[in-house]
Amino acid sequence: MSTVVIAYFNDTNWLVKGTEHLYDMLAAKEAADLEISIITCQMWAEVLRMWEEPEEGKMPWAIHPKIIERLKSRERTTVI
Repeated sequence: MSTVVIAYFNDTNWLVKGTEHLYDMLAAKEAADLEISIITCQMWAEVLRMWEEPEEGKMPWAIHPKIIERLKSRERTTVI
């Protein structure tokens, strides 16, 4: 089963795991069985620790709040 992790920090949602699902989520075409976790972080270091594919000098993808709002309404989305 595929998993996406989005870290929420400083009023921004960061895609830290499951970047292969980015375009499907943006187009509202993600698989019904896709597990999505939205995790609130208190420090930027937490976001970076969860980031699956960190690259020097780059940042994770930021996801628009309207996309997050829609994702939160899915049955397989967990908000922590």
